[in-house]
Amino acid sequence: MRGERKGHSTVGRSDYREHGSSHWSVMTIAAGQMWQKRRSTAVILEEGKTKEAMNDGRRHEYQMANGCNSWLSIFRMFDTNYDGYIATHDLKRFVRNSAASFGLSREEANILLKNVDKNGDHLLDFAEFCTLMSRAKKLRMRHVLFRAAQMVVPRSNRTIPFSYLQQYNCFPPPLFMICISILEIVIYVYYVVQLGTGIEMYGPIPQQSLLIFNPHKTDEVWRYLTYMFIHIGIIHLVFNVLTQIILGIPLELVHKFWRIALVYLSGVLAGSLLDYAIDPRTYLAGASGGVYALLAAHIAELLINWTEMEFALYRALVLAVLISSDVSLISYMSHLAGFMAGVLMGTVVLRNFRKKNWERVVWWIAFAVTSLSFLALVLLNIIPHI
Repeated sequence: MRGERKGHSTVGRSDYREHGSSHWSVMTIAAGQMWQKRRSTAVILEEGKTKEAMNDGRRHEYQMANGCNSWLSIFRMFDTNYDGYIATHDLKRFVRNSAASFGLSREEANILLKNVDKNGDHLLDFAEFCTLMSRAKKLRMRHVLFRAAQMVVPRSNRTIPFSYLQQYNCFPPPLFMICISILEIVIYVYYVVQLGTGIEMYGPIPQQSLLIFNPHKTDEVWRYLTYMFIHIGIIHLVFNVLTQIILGIPLELVHKFWRIALVYLSGVLAGSLLDYAIDPRTYLAGASGGVYALLAAHIAELLINWTEMEFALYRALVLAVLISSDVSLISYMSHLAGFMAGVLMGTVVLRNFRKKNWERVVWWIAFAVTSLSFLALVLLNIIPHI
């Protein structure tokens, strides 16, 4: 009996264990399936949220594009091979398929498509993209800014300055060269009226002016700079004003007014210092030192980035014509000094949007040469009076 009970009990426990094991296996499998379903659901929900977030982000970018604040984001979205260019045929396809992705209305998209690839290289960099977008959206002032900046920024360095210009609200406006030019015109007219000579090709010459550089009054140190406001004749005035407006404003837009002011004024100062050191009997008038400093800054940029500058040969010819057409009563020393000051000071203060290691060495060399050159010129002007 005990054996039977024992045996029965043993069998019962065995059955219970088998039944319990099977029961827990079923529960485990069911739980696993439920967990897997929940996980799949969570993944789907997460993917949905991610896609929704991406869509929200894109919608936000497109809204920003309408406000002219994220063209760089839009450009990068369609720069499919990340080389900084969009093929023009790809751009046309993208715009036709989804103008809203660019923040463009249908009318604006049509305007953009009419002006694609004007230089015929079948590629669009960020600068050209900005120019097209500003034209399509009829942002006339911004379109002018981009066109002006293309004159002075090589293709490989355009992303940062054009991203800055895209958000540029004309404050501060590029007023330095404009104000200098207006002052030069007003002062010329003032002396024409005061001296009663009328407008002349090579006159009048206001020798008694407090602004002209007078070699007998070098103790009046402001004359080393203010002679730039005096011009000897209408040809002298027109050449300097037009040249500094054409060259100076694009540089000022990209590099800001204080950098261009330093380059321009360093050319003016170097011109008077060197001219007096070479010939201490010469009166000096005109802004040619500053103008040649701006010319030097453009020429240096053009030569360094020759292969990347659009229409480089034509620009070089224009600069050559500007230099050769200055046939007024020339002080070659002031022109030479202004040109050298433009190269050196331009290297020191103008923005470098893509810094390389060797350029740091060049910067320090230019800084040292600039400092030593101005120190030497100042000493050459002071020593004769000691």
